[in-house]
Amino acid sequence: MTAPFARLPLLLAIAAALPTLPSFAADPTPAALPIITVTAQKREESVQDVPSAISVVSAKQIADSGGGFSAGKALQNVPNAIAPEFAGHQRPRWYIRGMGSGDMASTTVYPVGIYTDDVYIDPHVATGFPLYDMERVEVLRGPQGTLWGKNTTGGAINFVSRKPDFEKANGYFKLDLGNYNSRLYEGAYGDTLIDNKLAARVAFVDQSADGQLENQVDGHTVGDIHDQALRLQLLAQINDDLQATLQLHGRDYKGQGIATRAWGSGPGGNTLFGPAPKPGTDEAAFTGKAEDRIEHNGVQLALKWDLGDLQLDSITAFDDIHEKAESPNMSLYEFGRGFNDDRWKQVSQELRLSSAKNQPISWIVGTHLFHEQLDSRNDNGLLPKPYNQAFGVADYGRTDIDQSTDSFAVFGSSTWQATDNLSLTAGLRWTRETKDIDLHRVAAPDADAVSYNSERDWWKNYTGDLVTRVEQDEKRTWNKLTYDFTPEYQLNDNARVYFRYAKGFRSGGFSGGAQVQAEASVVAPENVDAYELGVKSEWFDERLIANANVFYYDYSDIQVNAVSVRDGQVVSLLTNSGQGVIRGAEFELQALPFSNLELHGSLGLLHTELQDFESGGVDYSGNRIARSPSRTLAVGGSYRIPLENGDEVRLGTDWRYQSRIFFLPTAQQDHSVSQGGYTLGNASATYHLGGRYDLDLTAYVNNLTDKQYKTDSVPLPFDIAWDARGDRRTFGVSATTRF
Repeated sequence: MTAPFARLPLLLAIAAALPTLPSFAADPTPAALPIITVTAQKREESVQDVPSAISVVSAKQIADSGGGFSAGKALQNVPNAIAPEFAGHQRPRWYIRGMGSGDMASTTVYPVGIYTDDVYIDPHVATGFPLYDMERVEVLRGPQGTLWGKNTTGGAINFVSRKPDFEKANGYFKLDLGNYNSRLYEGAYGDTLIDNKLAARVAFVDQSADGQLENQVDGHTVGDIHDQALRLQLLAQINDDLQATLQLHGRDYKGQGIATRAWGSGPGGNTLFGPAPKPGTDEAAFTGKAEDRIEHNGVQLALKWDLGDLQLDSITAFDDIHEKAESPNMSLYEFGRGFNDDRWKQVSQELRLSSAKNQPISWIVGTHLFHEQLDSRNDNGLLPKPYNQAFGVADYGRTDIDQSTDSFAVFGSSTWQATDNLSLTAGLRWTRETKDIDLHRVAAPDADAVSYNSERDWWKNYTGDLVTRVEQDEKRTWNKLTYDFTPEYQLNDNARVYFRYAKGFRSGGFSGGAQVQAEASVVAPENVDAYELGVKSEWFDERLIANANVFYYDYSDIQVNAVSVRDGQVVSLLTNSGQGVIRGAEFELQALPFSNLELHGSLGLLHTELQDFESGGVDYSGNRIARSPSRTLAVGGSYRIPLENGDEVRLGTDWRYQSRIFFLPTAQQDHSVSQGGYTLGNASATYHLGGRYDLDLTAYVNNLTDKQYKTDSVPLPFDIAWDARGDRRTFGVSATTRF
């Protein structure tokens, strides 16, 4: 990888020299590519004017997606970014430029910040939401610690919904039917309630589908989902200078957790996992049925106050997220289960004061407050005989967690237009964060003490003795400075080159999965120093957009689960035990060679390397960071065929390739815990009825080649392993009417 990266500055120079290339074939009246307005720098501006790596998923891309569009799909055409959904729409694992987390504990925070309408959503279980009635999705790559704050070392993703306005009434309704009994109903309606004073918009989605695995024990499908969401917004023009937007939103997700298959043998070679739970099949063998329910309700109030040359923005939000889940047994025999009941309540408040942008010196300053309360219970156990026919031992344990998080930040960023062509931007943020945890774990003293009144609802019916295994009552406070510096130079009317240095951090915290006292740990914040050189350009009357960048990260104090000896015991605990280096390059192209043909593509190159990383007495330095493909490639396009009376036919396709990923930072010689490179392709055909109908009739196929691939894989004791699979080929038809 080093040799190609050494040539990347030359490639950037070539991109900047594009005006010397011949023009596209003649088209009498070519249209221009749309330049999308974003708020990546907390003010409205063209995406091409933002001097950093940012990709945008448009409202049209989301609306045209067959089979529904969940949050994780937003990264499918973004270079060096993945978000595998291995538990239905429950919890994508977000990775940007090699930075993410595979830890699923309720106390875990991710290094990719997820935002809905500028509001930070902390619990990872709440980030797999469906996208409906959207305006755009902004994917910011690289640390965003100044304007977006903590936990954005990998980047930030802002999901922006369509807002009410004072235009004439408008809306849409979409019906989508597909294989695996897939059903999607989606719609929105907006109208003015009082002329130029009050407007409203309501939107909803209801999506369901059967799972793609067949349970050989009972013949039912595994991985069923039912996802419902509703959003109501009110826009009030209080006076000429003050505008308020109130949003109420709710979601109710019902699924079956991780649609996994297990294989292998238990103690003594007992066959546990059924007739054919093997790779390459759609079969599994479960006793019991997994249950997973996520309820997310929230309210937010956004105020925008025009103060003449200044603007004051306030965003206040409250979110209540509740998950209850029971894991499946993953075996022919009933021998063990897991159950969790987690609830997060978070409140946030941000104030921003900003100057006008088109001034010699423009600036923005603000404050951010965040409070979160987590209440968590987790039960796990091996049932005693006669329920447990597989293992000769029984066990039971329960962990209760009460954790609070409070953070306060002040920030500012300023841009100086030093000359007509040179601008300098600098930003600084100070964050103070306090976390307080009360963790209590109890367990059966031995196998003979394990006793249940009933196999059903076993976590409620434990009657045996209990002893305390872990007690952790700790409070920690961290103070962090994050900052960035970005000079940008305009080469000509079409191209700009920038350099960006940014420092970011991921919050410290506690290990929520401690099984014994020696595993109760505290981790300090992760840190990253990131350097990026890029070019942004538009050519041929904005019919070609070409962006490219190279980057280098110095990644320190990495939070990893490592095996070590502590208090005389061999334990697995969350700790700061790794350093890392990340370097790479990204290229993005959009082209409109003819007014009815649109093409797009992206390429990501990535090299990740762990340094000074030891686990279980083994030095894993030199291994790649988990879930970090060295190459991602996406290409696609759409073609319009105009017909009479405003009708048209639209054909579209997109393809994405990603190279091998490892699911663990260790054991990278074992390909059973990795996924080799693979390509996924989608295609669609739409007939649009124009005129007064404004109706789209679409047929689509996703995963056109029916590629089988893993989204996760974990080795377990006793030569047992399990994996989760991505979606097989899905196809369907949809009808969308707009009014």
